[in-house]
Amino acid sequence: MAANAQEEIFFIGEELGVGARAMSMGGAYVGVADDYSAMYWNPAGLGQLRRMEVNVGFSHNKFVNNAAFLGVNSKAEDTFTRLNSIGITIPVPTYQGSLVFGVGYNKVLDFDNRFKIYGDNDNWAYYQTWFNNTYFDFENEDGSFYFQETDINNNMFQEQSITEKGSENHFSFAGSMEVQENFFLGATVNFISGKNDYYMEFSETDKYELYNTVDTVFDTLYNEFNDIIVDTTMYYNNLDYWLFDQRVETKLSAVNLKIGALYRFGNTLRLGASIITPTTFKMTETFTENATEYLDNDEIITGDPITNKIEYKVKEPYAFHFGASLKLLNFLFSAGAEFKDWSNAQFLTDPSYGNESQMQINNRLEEDFKAVTKLRFGAEMYIPLIRAKVRAGYFTDPSPYRYTNIRPDKEYLTAGASLMLDKQVMVDLGYMIGKWKKETVDALTSNPDPSLYYTPVSENVTLQKIVGTLSIRF
Repeated sequence: MAANAQEEIFFIGEELGVGARAMSMGGAYVGVADDYSAMYWNPAGLGQLRRMEVNVGFSHNKFVNNAAFLGVNSKAEDTFTRLNSIGITIPVPTYQGSLVFGVGYNKVLDFDNRFKIYGDNDNWAYYQTWFNNTYFDFENEDGSFYFQETDINNNMFQEQSITEKGSENHFSFAGSMEVQENFFLGATVNFISGKNDYYMEFSETDKYELYNTVDTVFDTLYNEFNDIIVDTTMYYNNLDYWLFDQRVETKLSAVNLKIGALYRFGNTLRLGASIITPTTFKMTETFTENATEYLDNDEIITGDPITNKIEYKVKEPYAFHFGASLKLLNFLFSAGAEFKDWSNAQFLTDPSYGNESQMQINNRLEEDFKAVTKLRFGAEMYIPLIRAKVRAGYFTDPSPYRYTNIRPDKEYLTAGASLMLDKQVMVDLGYMIGKWKKETVDALTSNPDPSLYYTPVSENVTLQKIVGTLSIRF
């Protein structure tokens, strides 16, 4: 695995949040936070609730990846429907102020990803690299050697597909109280769990039948006793096609704490802030790799699966969230910012791949990562005639990489609406769309030495998400 793959463990998936109303306002909700989803955005806001609220939400994602490789365009897409949130908030009667508790399940991050490319690669084939790592040379009793080689290192038709599915989930317990008039403090404890199932399939085919021989070369030598010995080299160039696949199942667990504050200036202006403590993730990866060769003589060679299970720990740094909202007549405007210094991310154990030690990779993370600030903006308009609200928003998700574009800057547009079915029941619908471009290089499809050959893949990714939430207040 490439060095940057170790870094990527921090940035798998898209964290888009919880709640149709909040998400349709671009996530600019730290300064609003007046419903169940406050336990995710700003737990202090729970103290604004005066009635018990039951919340159920579902999300539907559509992921489309248009990739270009060796002049060939390909499209991979998939859809995923999941529970987004379910929970309850319960106000406790107080003599003055407020005291509200909440508990729930929230799916905050999606790992969904699809990728597919294919094309004729005239300059590189991974088969030779795999062959040399799989078929070993050995020494005979007389001191001679038996060598196994292949010349198949280019002019192959390559296909690769990747599927990732999974999510990060929070089981949350929250509480908030109005410590003095219009000033709220709150906290959420998140018990985090998640699973990411990564599957990659790769194949190379001798499409033009250039490789269909097995050649034997004998090299006569003399050993140290001046006896004649013969080294034998077998060149296996009779491949029709071969299949190579990898599956990595990653399970994660952690606990963190979010602390929030919110102040209301009458019914017009609200200011909010929250902080998330550093989060230590325990990662457990189960790795499986298989390869099957199909030869020109109809022989099929299936190797033994390679399996491995590893555990390691990584730590995400503090995150600081700020927000404000302004209510004017039937309009609500909100804005927010989220700050996180990714250069403080760390491996707490030796990394699972590569030859770097814990200290070496942490030094590189500090060098490669930077602090980022997400910006969020949202607006809401109330339509009294039909007791409905319409919303729109925008937010940025900048790259944490200091020097490279491994993970590109991303932008999202959001929209939504809600309808009061009666005094107790509210239905919210939110929509968001994000688009970004990135360029990747894979060791399977490109020579690892860029000076020899460099085959980038250009990706144009579109992610659409629809969230529906049903809220019942008693």
